[in-house]
Amino acid sequence: MKKKAVIIALLGGAMLLSACRINAANHEVETTPTGFSSEDSYVSEPVTFVWEKVGFGGDFVVTLEPFNMFQMCEGPLSSTVYRGYFHVDGDVVTLRDSATSAEYKDFLFRINDDKTELTFIADGSDELPFSRLEDGAFFSTEIHHDVSEYWESEPAQAAASEMDYVSYEDVFGEVE
Repeated sequence: MKKKAVIIALLGGAMLLSACRINAANHEVETTPTGFSSEDSYVSEPVTFVWEKVGFGGDFVVTLEPFNMFQMCEGPLSSTVYRGYFHVDGDVVTLRDSATSAEYKDFLFRINDDKTELTFIADGSDELPFSRLEDGAFFSTEIHHDVSEYWESEPAQAAASEMDYVSYEDVFGEVE
């Protein structure tokens, strides 16, 4: 009975990893920033901002990295990690994703002076598939969620353990 849940979980994980690899293989990413030197970096080490709400299965994070690179992920259950370069104009940070599609996606944030808070700017930003960020959505370096309450509780786990056994042959047919 537990085996069915394990097999389903393994198959789901394999499909997710395959989707990530296919996504990465189909999109060329510029790996060397042109025209940057170390003194051009907006941050000297990675700075991670966490959304005030819980993202897709956990923390929704935006990380600004040296050489004006960034990564953004809507949560640990998301198969998409947005990557690219960011530009700062005054207090507006524009993240330009170049990894997830043939066209660029832009995400705009207002950053505070001490680089510890981001506020989402909806006007001019592209939509995300899992999180509906509203104008003014708040991200901070000080936020960390305990997501254990969002995962399965004991009754749900007990129900899962009572599932019927599914064999490899049930899923894929007989092996020749």
